[in-house]
Amino acid sequence: MCERILEGRKRKTKNEEDEAMGFADFGGYFESKKAKLVDQFKETAGNTNVKSNIFKGIAIFVNGLTNPNSAELKKLMAEHGGVYHGYQMSSTTHIIASNLAYAKTKNLGSVPIVKASWITDSIELRKLLDYKRYILFSNQSAAQPKLNFPILPGGENDIAKETEKDSLGSVKTVSSSPEIEKSRITKTASDPKFLEEFYNNSRLHLIATMGAEFKQLVGQLREKSDGKFLGKELLLSKGNPSSKRTYSSVVMHIDMDCFFVSVGLRNRPELKGKPVAVTHARNGQISSVRPGRSAEIAMNLERAPENIVEKISNLDSHSSMSEIACCSYEARKCGIKNGMFLGTAVKLCPGLKTIQYDFQGYKEVASTLYKTVASYTLDIEAVSCDEMYVDVTKLLNDCGVVVDQFATHLRAEIMEKTGCPCSTGFGANKLQARLATKKAKPNGQFYLEVDDVETYFSEIPLGDLPGVGRATLSKLKNLGLVTCGDVQVSSLSILQSELGQKVGETLMEQAKGIDKKPLNFHHERKSVSAEINYGIRFKTLEESYNFLQSLSQEVFNRLNDIGMKAKCLTLKLMVRSADAPTETAKFLGHGICDSLSKSITSNVAITDVKTIFKEAKQLYDKFNVPFEDLRGVGIQLSKLEKIGPTSSVMSNFLKQNSVINENKVTVDVIPSNDVGVMKNKQEVKQESVSVKNDSKKNSINTLNKKETKSKRGRPAGTKTKAKGNVKSKTSPSPMLDKYLKNMGTPVKTNFQNIDMGVLYELPEELRNEIMKEYQLQHQVITKKSGEREIQVADVKPQPSELKQKIEEKKSPFDGLSWEELKPILKTWMTSEADPKEIDVEMISEHFRQLAIDRKIENLKVIFNFLHRTFEKLNCKWHNAYFSIVNTTQQGMVARYGGTLMVERRFSCCK
Repeated sequence: MCERILEGRKRKTKNEEDEAMGFADFGGYFESKKAKLVDQFKETAGNTNVKSNIFKGIAIFVNGLTNPNSAELKKLMAEHGGVYHGYQMSSTTHIIASNLAYAKTKNLGSVPIVKASWITDSIELRKLLDYKRYILFSNQSAAQPKLNFPILPGGENDIAKETEKDSLGSVKTVSSSPEIEKSRITKTASDPKFLEEFYNNSRLHLIATMGAEFKQLVGQLREKSDGKFLGKELLLSKGNPSSKRTYSSVVMHIDMDCFFVSVGLRNRPELKGKPVAVTHARNGQISSVRPGRSAEIAMNLERAPENIVEKISNLDSHSSMSEIACCSYEARKCGIKNGMFLGTAVKLCPGLKTIQYDFQGYKEVASTLYKTVASYTLDIEAVSCDEMYVDVTKLLNDCGVVVDQFATHLRAEIMEKTGCPCSTGFGANKLQARLATKKAKPNGQFYLEVDDVETYFSEIPLGDLPGVGRATLSKLKNLGLVTCGDVQVSSLSILQSELGQKVGETLMEQAKGIDKKPLNFHHERKSVSAEINYGIRFKTLEESYNFLQSLSQEVFNRLNDIGMKAKCLTLKLMVRSADAPTETAKFLGHGICDSLSKSITSNVAITDVKTIFKEAKQLYDKFNVPFEDLRGVGIQLSKLEKIGPTSSVMSNFLKQNSVINENKVTVDVIPSNDVGVMKNKQEVKQESVSVKNDSKKNSINTLNKKETKSKRGRPAGTKTKAKGNVKSKTSPSPMLDKYLKNMGTPVKTNFQNIDMGVLYELPEELRNEIMKEYQLQHQVITKKSGEREIQVADVKPQPSELKQKIEEKKSPFDGLSWEELKPILKTWMTSEADPKEIDVEMISEHFRQLAIDRKIENLKVIFNFLHRTFEKLNCKWHNAYFSIVNTTQQGMVARYGGTLMVERRFSCCK
């Protein structure tokens, strides 16, 4: 009993000591230490010069060695509004690490583990970047981590067991992490955020996007270059400008060695020298098999072309169909090739190691590669993110260095900056340089001298020549031609008879190392597209429409990014073959499909997402395919044109019109003493207007604001004097003119030009629209025997000091009468040999808006004039006329549900 009392006292004493030291409130010494470190950081941050709040709400914990180190990261977080934790805490939002054992990641919970470059890149770009692109580990225990698609809750179904498999197959069925439920399924294309997630994790999209970006970058650098090159200046110090060796033409082909693997091995040096492949999966086997998988694999093998059979010949129902994006040279020695399925590759090389994609690393290395080469010369033809051609003739001659000296220097610099090896080939043209690189690989260099070209090419297989595919090889094989040497000694006439005149001539030249194609320094995009053939699974027609709209937005964004417009749209569909299984061998893949495509060409350029979706949906509906059988959807825009400025004629008009508008920006409000006479309706009189019910001779002229005389009855218009007497004139009274200006609308026409008989014959809704258009809602219309009298309603006086701004016009032609617009159109037609598209679009849009605004009175007259005038011009003007008509009819259909009767043919069209 005494012992128990003593133990109790000891426990009490310990608690008292904890409480006295401040530990009890935090659960002990360790928690107190954590809190102390947090307080120290807050104190340090308070004394630090804060540069930004980029990391506001972000709390990091650094685990292990990083670059920059933990001390530097702590300083950066203090300077940019973040929090640094010395230990992982419940409030830690991100863990920063460079390399962690896989077993260790299991104990770190669900906190994202990211690279330190996320911090430095965010600071460099002055904004918080998406950490998902810098993920080191995804905290999943499945042998194959899934693509970073968000997950939807789902019920029990046939594919729920394969939650963690994604499109590329996997090793285990589900993650051992308790947070991930078995009832969840990967998102498909029916999800609104699918596109964003797909493109963030697609290597093919990355390669295509980066290739296009670097091609555009080279052009921009050439335009902005001041002629100074830092790398060239360094090379000058090593060379001999007075060297006697001069080159007539030297083209360099530079290609990174096993690009994806080389970048990935920078953080995995222990794998260097081993067979390595970059893929999403971790090994070549999956643990569960979906029904029908074996059947589709067999069907693929039966239908596959000869060059694909090797890729799938060793597959079985448990083989992973994850594609190998890149493999090391050690793996290639075992027979593994890029694009091969992992299941097949593992059978060829059981010791194959797999590593994950490093998208951020690829971008960093590719950018460094291009920047390094651009420091010597800008005579660059970009091919892809890791490959380019460079004309180094001038560089070598200016610096006085030989090819081998320059190649060694450049490759060493690239290796030092990127940590990745590259190979270079040199020749007199692109073809020679490219095939020289084949001999230089891996990690080497080779210069094909002019005197050695024919001998070197004689041993090259014909399949290595660009443009020589399986069909051509088969024909050449039947002729007994296998190498370039065989072609060199063969007859040109035999080649041309078998392959065609042009192809035969080109092949003969290539076999001798002749390539007449110059380097293309200014790349021009021929098309813009977005295609998806993974995850396309729709349950309703509405889902397919929604995805088509999302894809239209993606294509438009890409078109807009390059400042182009298109005239041709192509919709591509992949539809499940009739005899193919519903579920594909590759999870959410496209499987065996029939490819369909339709195109539509428009006279008016496509410049907005609504038009893209409208045309794509129209083509989609024409296909009339079951939405549940769709496995791939793509939209391509072609016939691209730069969005250029307006022509000189229209530009001059716009400038003149803007000056006129500036002069009319403000108008004086009616002085209060002038308005007093209008308070009494009896004092304001208008001359009556004779009315005849001849609707064929009357129109409501919304474009004409010039003063005209009425052809029927007394002269239209009166002038109201202060004392009430009325004097007849052919224009509205200045008082009424000012009144209408005060209503916010310039005087467009004389009210008396409106045939009131026709007005009253119109339906009430249309009549009200017209009255509103002419500010007639402020008029009192009374009917008298044989005529109608218009009286002006009360107008409230306004202070004379006030001025009123007229609303800015949307179209440069707004407010112009037909008499004013006509000479502008005449000048345009006589001063231009061919119509500029921007002018046609501007005029078309104006007429379309007139139709939408119900201002169609003069459109018939306008189109008669255009047709009569364009008849004398060439067919390009005729096409412009049709374009204007089509656009105007869109407005007519939108407003009235019908089209305008206009001429639709020219004599040359008959």
